[in-house]
Amino acid sequence: MRSPFVKVVLFVLALVGIFIWISEELTRISGQTGDQAGGARAAQAGVSVERGEEIYWGKGKCHTCHSLGSRGSAIRGPNHENMGAKAAERAAERSRQTGKPMTAPDYIIESLLDPGAYLVAGYKNEMPVIYKPPIALKPDEIKSVAAYMLSLGGAVDLAAIKLPPGFEEAAKAAVVTAWKPYMDGDPEAGKALFFDADSPAACAKCHRVGGEGGTVGPELTGVAGRQPPEYIVDSILFPSKVIASGYEPVLVKTKDGRFLTGVLRKNEPTGVTFVDKDGKTLTVPKAEIEVVDTRQPSLMPGNFAEVLTVKDLHDLLAFVLSLK
Repeated sequence: MRSPFVKVVLFVLALVGIFIWISEELTRISGQTGDQAGGARAAQAGVSVERGEEIYWGKGKCHTCHSLGSRGSAIRGPNHENMGAKAAERAAERSRQTGKPMTAPDYIIESLLDPGAYLVAGYKNEMPVIYKPPIALKPDEIKSVAAYMLSLGGAVDLAAIKLPPGFEEAAKAAVVTAWKPYMDGDPEAGKALFFDADSPAACAKCHRVGGEGGTVGPELTGVAGRQPPEYIVDSILFPSKVIASGYEPVLVKTKDGRFLTGVLRKNEPTGVTFVDKDGKTLTVPKAEIEVVDTRQPSLMPGNFAEVLTVKDLHDLLAFVLSLK
């Protein structure tokens, strides 16, 4: 005859077995097996398509360089329409290039963290580092953006969206060691330098902020919300180092000996259209052109290190850094 202790043990084991069976059935019925269950846990941790969409059009600043179908007008980066399907195609291409297997989620994560690894034809490597300030997306936010992009014409498996080993530690270190200017500037004095046409900087002759200024150079409204201080400093002191898409300089030599420079707008069989340094749009017919050279330095003066004092530079930088 079994002792009461044995009966209790058998009863407990039976309850555990029933509990495991019920759990497996519930998982099977809901369709969440293996990676799908992992995806559900990821969603509970804050990773979701909905959150990714919010970040894409908000904190992540993705829309400032990319459009989605007819939504948005940014042209610096590729249009993300049907990105989920494109990711699968590009992942296959990357697998052939690297000799390593790559899935659509792998490609999306690579394009977010290391955009220079694969460049779509016709575009430059000018995407900011999204896990560094000022954007500084956190791991779950990056995964959510990836989920949103995969949802655009593709399948979303949250469990398959993985960050590289050691990434979280590297991202934290990047935030802690973010570059800062060595002295504070006065943003109001910098604003005056920016908008005063007679100042040593006179940036508004070519750049627009908040609807005020020229259009020869890139719009700078919100620039500090998407680019780090070191990029902005380089853009001021070394303007030819990185030339923003859509603002490539051009030199046109005409058959009658004239040399015309500006920012290229169109280079067509009928002629070349560009904007000169005064903001005037000019078109030169092909029949009048001897040479078209697009390898010119930026139209922006490259001597600000000489004409601006140290204080001027930091005042101007303080103003531009306020444009978030």
